[in-house]
Amino acid sequence: LHHPRNNRYKLSLLTPYLLRSSSKTTYKGQGSVRRKRTWRNEPRNSVRFTIIRHPLARLVSHYRNKATGPGSAHLGSDSWVKPSIIRGRKNESWPDALAAKYERELDDRIHGRKGEKSPDNPYLNFPITFPEMVQFILYGRRREDVKRKDGHVNPHWAPNAKWTDICQNDLDIVVKLENEETELPNLLKKLNLTKYTNRLTKKANSSAGGKIVAENEVEKHMKLLSKREQRLINELYQIDYDIFGYEPIYV
Repeated sequence: LHHPRNNRYKLSLLTPYLLRSSSKTTYKGQGSVRRKRTWRNEPRNSVRFTIIRHPLARLVSHYRNKATGPGSAHLGSDSWVKPSIIRGRKNESWPDALAAKYERELDDRIHGRKGEKSPDNPYLNFPITFPEMVQFILYGRRREDVKRKDGHVNPHWAPNAKWTDICQNDLDIVVKLENEETELPNLLKKLNLTKYTNRLTKKANSSAGGKIVAENEVEKHMKLLSKREQRLINELYQIDYDIFGYEPIYV
């Protein structure tokens, strides 16, 4: 399980088993489908946990990584970048040939290929903006289920409740990153991993410039959205507000 603050240091590497759910099974007398609490011989006394943070802070962190952080050098690795730019900047009055030309130039830019670059091509004005990414999430053909190239829902904008599969997994502990100082040590104590406390709490998240995205940073990005977009993106994460006690952010 990825701890979003520690720059690729994973708690799962410290545990003798993987804390995931397994195959599905239907229990006798119950109509709903549940998952077995065993995975690769998971012991009965295993501790199932997840670490979450405010969904809008996670979204802003992902944007900052792709727009200005280390990930900005690899824009082609995320399938949402190109359609976000095209959706936000395409002029419907363009002739088809011109639109196709601009799109080819964008492909070359994203994948680092040499080629013609029209000075008036709006697709080439980087970085991508936060509203462009949000609009793609809200209005894309698959809305909140917009997927990555590998077919999985992008966890950076999927609600916490969805990517943790909270309704199927039998979780014992949920740690909020915002309460890391008090909650993470309790988890590590439960896992008999207290010797790793300093390593896990002091390593920084590269996508956030060494710090967890602060609430004022989220508010700064939310101000870039229209009132309607703020309402819709908060509605997308309503399930997290209901289950985990987070509050919506409006500015």
